[in-house]
Formats: sequence, C-alpha cells, structure tokens
Amino acid sequence: MSYKFSKEELKELLVDYNEIALKEYDLPKKVCIWDETLRDGEQSPTVYLTLDEKIHLAKMMDEIGVKIIAVGFPAVSESEKNIVKTIVNEDCKNSSIVGIARPKKEDIDACIDADLKEIVVFMPVSPIFMKTLKLSKEDELQQITSAINYAKDNGFKVNWVSEDGTRAEFDHLKNVFQTAIKAGAERIVIGDTVGVLTPPSASYLISKIRDEVVKPMKKDIPMGIHTHNDFGLAVANTVMGVFEGCQYPHTCINGYGERAGNAALEEVVTILERMGVSTGIDLTKLPELSTVCEEYFCQPISQYKPIVGDYAFSHESGLHIAAILAHPLTYEPINPKMVGRRRKFYLGKFSGSKSIMHALKQKLKVLDLECIPDEIIKKIVTEVKQKHESKSKEEIRKSFHIIKDELDNITKGLSDKEFFNIVNKYAQPFVPEEFRPKSKKQNENKS
Repeated sequence: MSYKFSKEELKELLVDYNEIALKEYDLPKKVCIWDETLRDGEQSPTVYLTLDEKIHLAKMMDEIGVKIIAVGFPAVSESEKNIVKTIVNEDCKNSSIVGIARPKKEDIDACIDADLKEIVVFMPVSPIFMKTLKLSKEDELQQITSAINYAKDNGFKVNWVSEDGTRAEFDHLKNVFQTAIKAGAERIVIGDTVGVLTPPSASYLISKIRDEVVKPMKKDIPMGIHTHNDFGLAVANTVMGVFEGCQYPHTCINGYGERAGNAALEEVVTILERMGVSTGIDLTKLPELSTVCEEYFCQPISQYKPIVGDYAFSHESGLHIAAILAHPLTYEPINPKMVGRRRKFYLGKFSGSKSIMHALKQKLKVLDLECIPDEIIKKIVTEVKQKHESKSKEEIRKSFHIIKDELDNITKGLSDKEFFNIVNKYAQPFVPEEFRPKSKKQNENKS
C-alpha cells in the first residue's frame, strides 16, 4: 500500500524527544531478559499452574529468546522441588533455568536436589523487614556470606537479589551488595518489592548503585532490576533501570504477579527495541506467548493492554482512520507487524466516510468506487452510526455483568466459611473447652 508521506518526509515531520533525551545516557547495546512468570507471576492471587503448563511456557520463552527463566522455590515443598527438577531436566536450548533460595543451608540443599546449576539467593534488606525478622545488619551480612560461600562450594552460579532494596538505607544496601559480590555473586539485582519507585528515583538509585558499588569493584558485575506495578510504574521503572545500566531486567508475561503485578515482558522488550536496545526476543512471537499464558493463568487481559491487547492496534474514529490511511505513524507509534499483530478498523458511532470507503474496499472488494455518489456514501455513514447507537445499552450492560460474575467465579479463593471448616476439622481437639462451640443439647440444658 502506498502512503501519503515518504520516509524522508517522515524524518522532517516527526520529532523524537526520546532520541534527544537519551543522548545523555550510555545505553547498553543489548540486555538479557530474566523472566519471573513461573515464579513471581504464579503468585498472582488464585493462580496455579500445572507441571505441563509450566514446561510449555518455559519452552516457549526459551524459543523466543528469554535468557533466564525463574521457575520456582524448591525449599517450599517436595512437590515444588520436583516441579523445578523436571523443568531443569527438560533441557532448554537458550535459557538458563534458575530457582530461588533464602540464605539458608536447607534452601540451597533443596536447590541441589532439584538439579539446578544456577540459583538466586535473596533476602529483604529494608529496616521494616529486618525488624520483622529480628535481624541486625551484621546478621544479614554474615548470612549472605555463609550462604553464597556454601552455594559456590556446591558448584552453583549465584545471583543475589536485595528484596525491598528500594526502601533500604543506602549504606546497608551498599554493604549488602558488596558482601554478596565478594562472596561470589555473579550478578546483583535491586528489588522494588512493593512498587514504590518512580522513574526519577529509579534513575537516582540505580546510578548510585552503579557508581558506588559496581564500578569500584573493578570487575564486570551485571546489575538487574525487579519491579512491581502497585502504582502502574513497573515497566517505566524497569526501562529506566536499563537506561542506567541494568543488563538483566526482570519481567512477567502479561504483567502477571502478586497484587498489581510485575513489569510486563511484552511491553518492556518492545519499548527497549524501539529505543535501540537489543533484547534478543523474537517480538513476532509475543502475541502467541501472551495468549497461551492468559489461558493457563485463567486471568483475562484487558482489551486495551499495550502490545498484545485486542484494541492495541485498532481504530474506529473516522479522523484517526483517515490519518492512518495517509500514513500509519500518524496514530501508531510502531508497525503492528513488528510485534506479530495486524491493524484493525472498526465501524461504529465515530466512523466517517474514509472509514466506510476503506471498509468497502477491504470487505466488498469493490473495484471502481468512484462511481458511488457522495450522497450514497453519506447515507451509508449515517446508517452505520445509527446502527451502532441503536444497540440496547441494557443488553450491553447485562453482558458486562455476566462477564464480571464469571471473572469473579474463576478468581475466587477460599471463603471464610470454607477456611474455618478446614481449620475446625483438624484443630478442634486442641481448642480449649471454653472456646469450643456448644452442641444443641448443651444449649437446651443451659436454657
């Protein structure tokens, strides 16, 4: 299809402030995507994945270019350990499979049993967590050293994650990272565990870690960033982290994860590629990965979800469609083909004559449209608008409530009644007599 503007004209017509602003940054030429969908993503409320589903998603991520896939926490249970072990032995071709461990011997032993070759050791380092766990700064540094030494002695490649590092005192955060590196950690990751960063604070903190922790070590210690979406800034903070030097951005497919979710894989990689940072990801495979993950999680994504949502490359407004037909860059920041999508035009209340003419060409394959009088086109436009507006709002609202009810059904956890019935089933013999529920006969005698 020929467009109104040439490539040369577009350079004159489009101002790119990203390009202007990013001249101040020493952007990495490439990054390695570290995905947490099978670990942190599965912590989405009411979600659980079968072993087959985890294996399928791991293989799909391996095929599209994800470099590190976190698959679970072996110390949680025998079942979790066996799941991790099974995925490890699936022999992914491109990805490194990692499991997580607290800085405890028993956690690392569970990772040994799971046949892992690379692990993530993590610990919360903020004052609120230290007080909750009754740990001093010295306790943490000692545990980190012992755990990483033990892991290295057992042949592990070790990554260190400072959980809740974005609320930690910087001097302690600095000591933690330095201690982990000296003990043998090959990568360090800052965790924005409750999603409190903003892009400026992410820039400030990552650059401070880079300049005061990594550079003085005089060896190549890659940084990573793990963000949560409590304020809707996970992707923005992750991308800013990359701009400041993080080579291992953490992601989750579709932005799944606990509470408001994590940085969405498809958004992070598409933005970075657009900014000239290679992610190694086959962007055309993102829609398929998103759809499969959506089905396995039973968590429908929004139609307005960037990159993979149904409406991400869709248009109804007549003004927009007319501009798109002149050149897609008028209302689309990227070519949908770049991410394996196709553009969609909808007919409705906001459609205009350009939309209708385009629909006639595409849907009816009319060859000579010049023969259709303007007044006929106007009549078609009017009736299309009326048809859309005549749909019963009550019917639409009824369908909406059915969908909301069904969503509620698939995302229900245990009710209070179900929970207390389970507790009562096992704990009743241990409850003091005065707190046990009275039988009907006892109540009658009392009366």
